[in-house]
Amino acid sequence: MTSYLSEPELLRFISSLPTRRLAAEALIRDPDGRVLLVEPNYKSDWTVPGGTVEAGEDPRTGCFREVVEEVGLHLPEGRLLVIHHGVSQGVWGDSVSFVYDGGVVPAGTPITVQEEELLSHRWTAPEELDRYLRPALAHRLRQGLAALADGTVAELVDGPR
Repeated sequence: MTSYLSEPELLRFISSLPTRRLAAEALIRDPDGRVLLVEPNYKSDWTVPGGTVEAGEDPRTGCFREVVEEVGLHLPEGRLLVIHHGVSQGVWGDSVSFVYDGGVVPAGTPITVQEEELLSHRWTAPEELDRYLRPALAHRLRQGLAALADGTVAELVDGPR
């Protein structure tokens, strides 16, 4: 005979399971191969368009929703380039980030930064990413550029092993 958990027992079990935050980022380039970076008003380092995936939303949809909100670009939803597992990230806990191909936008395309969260934007050569980004994000984007070039998807893990 099969025994099933009661609803309260099932809810207790589910609440005991680990949780991970989901984020999604877009790797957007200009015709010269520079990467679009944005300067947030809530932290000191730069980042790329994207953000937290909302409940009931898949990462690709969340990524391109955030791109529209943050920089006003309506882009074709590109392919997955990087999956990044951030494990044991201190107060942030565990996370999974997805990097999607945001494509190449034509020179002179207007960028409208979301004033509630962003101060400015800039186009940055791949070799200069470390000047503006956290090391893990710069590495993630370089892996995304490599995945674009060779048609693969990179899977990365940061944290204790």
